[in-house]
Amino acid sequence: MAYIRNRIFEGYGQSWSSPQPYHMMTKPQATRHTSPPTKLPPPARNKRTTSKSPPKPASPTKPIAAIPETPSAMAEKELQDLLKQLHQTLQTHKYQQSTSLLSRAKVALLHLNALIPTESTPRKHLALARETLELGALTSIRLKDPVSFTRYFQQLQPFYALPDSVLPKDGSNASKITGLYLLLLLSDGDYAGFHTLLETLEVAAAQAGRGLEEDVFIQYPIRLEQALMEGSYDRVWGETKSERVPSEEFGMFSEVLIGTIRKEIASCSERAYPSIPISDAKSLLFLDSEGSVVKFAQESGWVVKDGRIYFPQQDDEYQSKDILVTSDQVIENTLGYARELETIV
Repeated sequence: MAYIRNRIFEGYGQSWSSPQPYHMMTKPQATRHTSPPTKLPPPARNKRTTSKSPPKPASPTKPIAAIPETPSAMAEKELQDLLKQLHQTLQTHKYQQSTSLLSRAKVALLHLNALIPTESTPRKHLALARETLELGALTSIRLKDPVSFTRYFQQLQPFYALPDSVLPKDGSNASKITGLYLLLLLSDGDYAGFHTLLETLEVAAAQAGRGLEEDVFIQYPIRLEQALMEGSYDRVWGETKSERVPSEEFGMFSEVLIGTIRKEIASCSERAYPSIPISDAKSLLFLDSEGSVVKFAQESGWVVKDGRIYFPQQDDEYQSKDILVTSDQVIENTLGYARELETIV
């Protein structure tokens, strides 16, 4: 046994050491070809990987309830619409529709408390009220209604008297409406009212630092009045021609004025002439044709015969008695004054 043990361990050295444990034994490293490690991108900073949830369906939006308009706002809106319609009816000459629209516009002004200007009335409502009344006045002229026009003119005076700081004059037809009223006074023969209003306008113009000579609407009735005072009916006839009339409304009043002048001439002709030829009456009465002369003569109660117009004869006996009575009264009054003078002396 000793021999066998010596042969097995022969050549392994002289010393014997106990074998190392398995877990402490070093393994031989095998040589292998490896590639350099790939560099990974650095992780993103401040980013969280969260799972995206599907978008939620949008909830239906609830309609916002409209704020109810105040009665004043509703009346103002209605009035603005009515004024637009009034301008259209005047342009299209539908004057009958204008009257109903004006009635509705006045009701709206009452709701706004702006039919009569006050200190608390807003400027916008004052302008709307003035425009409404001016359209009413122009409509009355188109309808040849002088009574209605006079009423509108009087209602407009408080608005025209307001200072510019309260109600500016821009956009106003004050000059036009006033000129038409002056022409109406001339047509009615109201010369006292004509000059009273004219003096008021001159004072207002002097305070404003301007003259009436620049106002074509005021100068037109002034020229007519001067011609009437001079008895120059030819000039009056020439002024009423369409090319000299400031606007269409003045042309309508000019026809009324010519009619008034024609009646005055006819009244004087009845007392001055027993008869006149139709051709002379045509130029004397400012008529366009002999047919118009015949029609006017028939309306006046004249007799048309053999190309002449015969006026009704005046009662000579009545005229002589009237003259005698008047003369006796004058003589009696003169003698009475003489007696009183003698008593005083």
